[in-house]
Amino acid sequence: MIKTDVGGQIYPFGLATASFTFTPLFDRAAFVRRINITNVSANDNWTISVGQRVLMTVRILTVGLQQVLSVAPGLAAGNQDWWEFCRNVLNVDASIPVPNGQSLVIASVGGATADVEIEAEEVDVSDANRIGLNHYMGTDFLIPITHFLSASQSLPGAIQCDTQVSPNWVPALFSATALPVNWDVKLLAVFLEGMGVNTFSGAANHQSITQDVRIFRNNVLVFTRQGNGIPNVGKASAAGSANTVFGQRSGIFPPFNLTLVDDDPLLPVPIALGGGDVLQVLQEITGDLTGGASYANSLIVWAARVKVPAGAVG
Repeated sequence: MIKTDVGGQIYPFGLATASFTFTPLFDRAAFVRRINITNVSANDNWTISVGQRVLMTVRILTVGLQQVLSVAPGLAAGNQDWWEFCRNVLNVDASIPVPNGQSLVIASVGGATADVEIEAEEVDVSDANRIGLNHYMGTDFLIPITHFLSASQSLPGAIQCDTQVSPNWVPALFSATALPVNWDVKLLAVFLEGMGVNTFSGAANHQSITQDVRIFRNNVLVFTRQGNGIPNVGKASAAGSANTVFGQRSGIFPPFNLTLVDDDPLLPVPIALGGGDVLQVLQEITGDLTGGASYANSLIVWAARVKVPAGAVG
């Protein structure tokens, strides 16, 4: 039952902090319904933990529209957060239980600072003891998982992503590594952001763009019959200087902050992975990448339902 002595919801927050801790009062538990991490000082990964178990790891940038827990820079309207998307589009309440005697900790991995805001419901102790979705002692999680190209690229082509942002107990899902036995992963939705880069040098333009995202499940290229991937054609960079431009010239799956409450990011059929299945995620880049173009901020973000086998390290 919700405690309503101060209005039901409470809103703890901290400004320009690298770590923030929320602990329910001694006589109650809580459900965290929303977390905003805004005004970040630098690109960084942020972890959300309960009982010293990392439940979510999210990459938050100072640029772009893949702000799963943040307000997109320069976006005046239409912004939503992860929990709104789960409730309004996936029809799942992804609130995080914080049992009595435990704390929820939000922390940057690399030392960036941000304004951190929490919306929580205070509840009876017994309510948060039930082990269900996103419980720190549970096995069923609804979380964002992010893939991207960390290394700069010098040649065009379909390039396998080299980095995954997720809790460290989630197996690699981008490099054709077999999923361990008894794991169950369903990729329910995907958010893509196109980019164009000009690595201008020697008084010459060297312009490239994202083209598509290629997803192989068990070595089968999915969601295409023409040998390409899901369209994610980036907007062209400006000529005459080194610069990066965000946005899609053409694309089916929009970035997170442009989805509002519609079902655009939902996959027609979720990508289901069990023990022994392998997944590859590649970003195709076309054009002139002379001098090494960085596409590290062109994030591929998944809404993933991850079921962990009993006894697995978490």
